[in-house]
Amino acid sequence: MTARQIKKYAARVKRRRFLRRLMLLFALCLLLLLAAERNFRPLVLSLAEARSAALASQALLDAMAESMGDGVGYEEMMHVRMDNNGQVALLSANTVRMNQLADRAGSAALRRLGSMNGERVSVPLGAVMGLSLFAGSGPDIPVSIVPVGSVRTEFATEFEACGINQTRHKVYLSLTASIRIVIPTGAKTANVTANMLVTESIIVGGVPEGFVGYNLSQDELDLVQ
Repeated sequence: MTARQIKKYAARVKRRRFLRRLMLLFALCLLLLLAAERNFRPLVLSLAEARSAALASQALLDAMAESMGDGVGYEEMMHVRMDNNGQVALLSANTVRMNQLADRAGSAALRRLGSMNGERVSVPLGAVMGLSLFAGSGPDIPVSIVPVGSVRTEFATEFEACGINQTRHKVYLSLTASIRIVIPTGAKTANVTANMLVTESIIVGGVPEGFVGYNLSQDELDLVQ
């Protein structure tokens, strides 16, 4: 074998060794990236969910405020029946008025959430590392918000003692919507709920003997027994 052939052979061996090292380095980097992606994705989705839920919750609150306009009177939502002594004997929900308000709030919520379709927020990569020093640094990870399904509306009521022979009765409206949070490496569906006080009144002379409504918990039913 001539010196020239030996030189070519050595160069070929050196080139193959370099390619093997390069492929090994590439495989190692790929494994590290896959491991980091698997570890970071839950954190990214968690941060993205918090930011997206805040936007969706504000949209639901705005929808409820829009549906109630200048305010809703207690007498619009509740029928009050007095006994012979002038005391409140029965409270009954005005279901027609409640359904109207719920439909209006649900429609407003769907419209506002629909305007968020495809809206983007961002999560700094440094925030995912969990180090306050890098919380706002690094490239931004884009997050898309997509409303999913319809909006669920519910009413809830609460009795609260506020003095001798006085009880505050509160009526709340609750809106719940589902949103899908999409990041470059995955997606997650989350439920967002917002509550707003619709109306309240002070009942003087003790808690009424009866209450007619819906969506009441057992604890709330116990208050009026």
